[in-house]
Amino acid sequence: MAPIVKMRKVNKSYGELRVLCDLDLEIAPGEHLAVIGSSGSGKSTLLRLLMTIEKPDSGHIEIGGDSVWQMPSDKGPVPADQGHLRRIRGKVGMVFQHFNLFPHLKVLQNLTLAPINVLSLSRAEAEERAQDLLRMVGLESKVDAYPAQLSGGQKQRVAIARALAMRPEVMLFDEVTSALDPELVGEVLNVLRELAKSSEMTMIVVTHEMNFAREIANRVIFFGQGRIIEDDTPEVIFTDPNHERTREFLRTTLNA
Repeated sequence: MAPIVKMRKVNKSYGELRVLCDLDLEIAPGEHLAVIGSSGSGKSTLLRLLMTIEKPDSGHIEIGGDSVWQMPSDKGPVPADQGHLRRIRGKVGMVFQHFNLFPHLKVLQNLTLAPINVLSLSRAEAEERAQDLLRMVGLESKVDAYPAQLSGGQKQRVAIARALAMRPEVMLFDEVTSALDPELVGEVLNVLRELAKSSEMTMIVVTHEMNFAREIANRVIFFGQGRIIEDDTPEVIFTDPNHERTREFLRTTLNA
């Protein structure tokens, strides 16, 4: 089966800081990939490149068989235009650390805005989809609430539902619990657990919650200084990792 995400020799720097170094990565359809590693190791940059928020300095990225930054023409590949990038973005959903909900819109409006304007769904169809997703995340009673009236955990669950409303092929989760108070972390992780159990959607989860990563992932990669240090099953990574850097990271993290 062809990979749904393919990255070849991808490099990304910010000034003198090289964040991704000749990164090669393939992700299969339906795979649940956890990405772990120290702050600054390149994990979030990986997601931002897949979401087209950032552009690589060099290398090649494909999503769903389509090159992200190039498109075909009669004369061969040419730089992607905005229409091509919009089509690529339609394949990918992302949930950020800080929710990014529209504060002036009610919960239901946050979930229906993009499906109506981007997918051309009717308002009735978009609202039905939104209601189903809000039930899934346990917030069906909050359809008329504004984001300011929600807890941090509730905002993040709305953000997950909003991303799912676009029915992406690949879902990206960037440290979705890091901005939450400790007592709210569990409610968000529970939603992701249920999504992982019930969905065949490809999920890429950047997380510092090691036990959660072990539970929901069928593959884990450990990032260090812009490179993949180790890539294996959760059983190997968390029980008997091959690399000393992985072992030291896990000792530090799990004993914190």
